[in-house]
Amino acid sequence: MFSLNSWSQNKLDTLYLNDSTLTDKIIYSAQDSIFSDLKDRKIHLFGKAQIVHQGIEMKAGYLMMDLEKNEIYARYSYDKDSNRIDFPVFKDGSEEIKAGAIRYNLQTKKGYIQEVEIKQQEGFLYMDVAKKHPNDEIHFKRGRFTTCDLPDPHYHLQLSKAILIPEKRIVSGPMNLWISGVPSPIGLPFMVIPQQKKRTHGLLFPEIIPSSVYGFGFQDLGYYIPINNRFQTTVTTTLLSRGSWGVGNNLDYAKIYGFRGNTNISYQQFREGFPTNAKANKLTFIWQHKQDPKANPYWNFGSNVNFISDNQSKNNLNPNNSQYFNNTFSSDITLNRFFPGKPITMGSKLSVRQNSQTKNVSLVSPVVNVNVTRIFPFKNSIQKNTSLARALKQFGVTYNLEGQNRSTFKDTLINDGRFDEIGNKFFNGIQQNATFQTTIALLKNSVKINPSLSYGNKMNFQQTRKSYDAVNNTTKTDTLRDFAVGHELSLNVSATTILYNYYRFVGKNKPIMRHLLTPSIGFRYAPKLNDFLSDSVGVNKSMINYSRFEQSIYQVGNYVTSSQMTFGINNTFEFKRKSDKDTLTGYKKTRIIDQFSITGFYDFARDSMKLSDLSLNLRISPFPWVNFVANSTFSPYGWKDSTNQTVSNYAIQSNKKLGRFLRHSFATTLILTSKKSQEVLEEKKEILGQQWNADFNYYSLHPEYLVDFDIPWKVSFSHILNFDLNTNKTVFNQKQYNYLQTLSMDGDISVTKRWKVASTIYFDLNKVNISNARFTINRDLHCWNLSFMWTPIGGNKSFLFSLRNTSALFKDVKIDLRKPPVFL
Repeated sequence: MFSLNSWSQNKLDTLYLNDSTLTDKIIYSAQDSIFSDLKDRKIHLFGKAQIVHQGIEMKAGYLMMDLEKNEIYARYSYDKDSNRIDFPVFKDGSEEIKAGAIRYNLQTKKGYIQEVEIKQQEGFLYMDVAKKHPNDEIHFKRGRFTTCDLPDPHYHLQLSKAILIPEKRIVSGPMNLWISGVPSPIGLPFMVIPQQKKRTHGLLFPEIIPSSVYGFGFQDLGYYIPINNRFQTTVTTTLLSRGSWGVGNNLDYAKIYGFRGNTNISYQQFREGFPTNAKANKLTFIWQHKQDPKANPYWNFGSNVNFISDNQSKNNLNPNNSQYFNNTFSSDITLNRFFPGKPITMGSKLSVRQNSQTKNVSLVSPVVNVNVTRIFPFKNSIQKNTSLARALKQFGVTYNLEGQNRSTFKDTLINDGRFDEIGNKFFNGIQQNATFQTTIALLKNSVKINPSLSYGNKMNFQQTRKSYDAVNNTTKTDTLRDFAVGHELSLNVSATTILYNYYRFVGKNKPIMRHLLTPSIGFRYAPKLNDFLSDSVGVNKSMINYSRFEQSIYQVGNYVTSSQMTFGINNTFEFKRKSDKDTLTGYKKTRIIDQFSITGFYDFARDSMKLSDLSLNLRISPFPWVNFVANSTFSPYGWKDSTNQTVSNYAIQSNKKLGRFLRHSFATTLILTSKKSQEVLEEKKEILGQQWNADFNYYSLHPEYLVDFDIPWKVSFSHILNFDLNTNKTVFNQKQYNYLQTLSMDGDISVTKRWKVASTIYFDLNKVNISNARFTINRDLHCWNLSFMWTPIGGNKSFLFSLRNTSALFKDVKIDLRKPPVFL
């Protein structure tokens, strides 16, 4: 005995039949009508019909249940214009099949399918005739597989006969590539398309390099190994015709709510070929590790390592070297200890700093620090609310301690393996500092005074001693392994306030200009606590003064008494007027000047030139698409007209002028685009920033992310102009100013909805030439991406024509041409 429950939009019907083959409930419904043929034991459902049985769900325009054969037949229906609608959909668990017609046996679990469509992950599989077996395998003929989601895909793989093993693979016989419905001569005798969600071992197709300074060959032929759910690795190799080769390993690891990281280690050997056959080796190690904040509230471990053994960024077997423009490389491994609820943190760090221009390497192994954040000892013990009581409540103490072991050496020591010399160059020391600070509010909190006292000492285990070299008549400098302590002490007091001025203008919108004035004044006193060493070790045994700590790891101050008064003033101007567009406040605000500041100091302890040069800074950004920054230095002292050298007298005395400007710096950034595109830029500012500052290799391998097709056009200009007064004029150099001027232009335009042309050009206006240029063309082909990138000028000349599939499944299906035509 079994029951069939059916329902329509308005009523529920129950039909009882005797049968010994089916025991589970079948739920069915239809929007149009239901007809039960008791004589032939068939039930017909018309209009958005649906059947649910044992986790299997079928939907179609027409469904028929044959109770005699235990079969369900489904097909599409027609609309009023005779178009096919409501195609059958078969759903079994997570698998869903869309077809033209389906016949399914509820007892044997077999099915016959016509014009079937299956979507699995990124792939779309179309079958002309298919049969479903009890083990869920589907055997089909005349199939089509593609990653294009259009009804008529741009491309597909035509499969003659194939078997679909759900969540595992598609095994096909002879296969042929079709493009826009036209067969191509490209094909294979058989093919296996992975469908399983879990990762599997696999070969990675290399990138062909037709031409480079090291010859032609292939790059990154590799093998992928998924170790387990936490680790996966890739091993690659590169080989070029002139004998250069390289191997590499990339390892990814992650733990949910624990950590995530990546290591990339590569070894390359460069050969110059005949006649020298010289060779050079290069080891690159990159390691990034980030711990989840939820993993441990007490400890945090992280790393950001970028180490290159030969300290060079220009040589690389990869034509699209991502670090070509880098001159410095930083590596850090950190371990921090936190104490929740306590104002103390501890940390340790290993770091390496490499500079390819100076050929220097700085190794810090390690640096240890202890930091005590501001402690308020009187915060809870004072109950009064007087000015003195409030100042004592805000009285705070901070403490910092740091010790490090550092060696700075030439990079040739690493290549030659002279590690003992690296160890002999280590300098070590410890420094600590304590600061006592509070805040005093006066005149109803309108004026704030911040007094502070800071004391520190620096303990170095190396000192400098100088002696006279009689043979060369020079000064000889030696490093002694002696311990010495230097002390530092300073008293600081600063006061600041904010003044508001409003200027009202006559007009329809009643405009108002607000002037925000922030003056500040301070005093700093540092007594003399340390002495210079004096000796007759200069040229011709002249007397010189020097510090015993000048080459130590921690430099020491307080050699002379310093008594400085600092002063500064900052201005901000904002324009406000009535606007109907602003429904919140009724006013529209426009910033006229973001910042205009003047700063300087006066040193009472100096013998002469007590007043410092004045620093002037101006920043204007009246519109979202323009930004202007200017910096200048003004000297109040006089000068010699013949050489432009500064003298100790004030300019008003010696030159009858207030002073002169020593340098100017102007930086202007202009972004031209439509208003709507400006809004898109603001929304995607962070994303675009990552893209436009990413490395060259990322642009080449993922050109679809280089430009934003939502922005029809965009042009940005960046202009930098620096003027430095020539304070050492000679007969051979009569220039009044030395100046540097550069201009860069970056732009892109969407020729059509899917065509994007972009370029970046750098102009050296001093030499009146183009120092570097890059041109790119991108075509969004829906399921493919076509890109062209050409750098004809500069040390990083390159060429790339690339056609790539946008799906992750076929990410290695690509055509890359790196050799330009003869006319280029």
